[in-house]
Amino acid sequence: MRSGSSCIHDSDQPEYALRLTRSHYTDGVPATTKPPLRKDAQRNRDRIIAATRAAFQERGLDVGVDEIARRAGVGMGTLYRHFPTKDALIDAIVDARFEELTEAAERALEVPDAWDGFAGFLASAVELQATDRGFKDALAARGRDERRVKAARKQLHAVIDRLVARGRDEGALRPDIAAADVTMILWATARIIERTADVAPEQVRRFLAMHLDGLRPGAVTGPLPAEPMSPRRHQMAMRGAPGRRRDAAA
Repeated sequence: MRSGSSCIHDSDQPEYALRLTRSHYTDGVPATTKPPLRKDAQRNRDRIIAATRAAFQERGLDVGVDEIARRAGVGMGTLYRHFPTKDALIDAIVDARFEELTEAAERALEVPDAWDGFAGFLASAVELQATDRGFKDALAARGRDERRVKAARKQLHAVIDRLVARGRDEGALRPDIAAADVTMILWATARIIERTADVAPEQVRRFLAMHLDGLRPGAVTGPLPAEPMSPRRHQMAMRGAPGRRRDAAA
């Protein structure tokens, strides 16, 4: 399957090997403007996304579509109808993660107790990170300045900001915490999972539990030594130094 917006034809290589030749976003119609899929088609799409996540996590972005189709239990034609290009498949992985995180944050806002909602969101986010370790490479492949990724991240961070503001207003969170601090925690948990998932998978939960305790009002012993990072500096930090691939925690 070729990267980019060109379609896949049956005359392509029989191995249907997917190779990421360039990193950019495939323009397409936003999901909200598309007609809903039939139930069987939606099930197939969900199975393909789940199989792609597992394959990317185990073998990286160079995994072939024939392997993805085999894992999903669908034919090549079905896979191509849903995802005609390599970039479209990568896009789906990235979009699905941001949607899941945003939905988890929105559900947390509906929890009556502000602390329970906040802590539950972080626990859910870490579980998503642990079960989708191929997301980092998929997001990096989308391109540094991709507008749709920026929009999805902005939407997620807006809900997190509301979650943090509610916690501060109700006295459940220390008064000096900001939404940027939450994204830094998730950035750290993503790195911990990357390094420890195969040898000590419980360590990320230990890390999160310690930090949650430090976010309660009673944990404050004095002013924090620095202000939270601005959105611009946060993006610069995630991208890393020039010439290096950026990290991609949500």
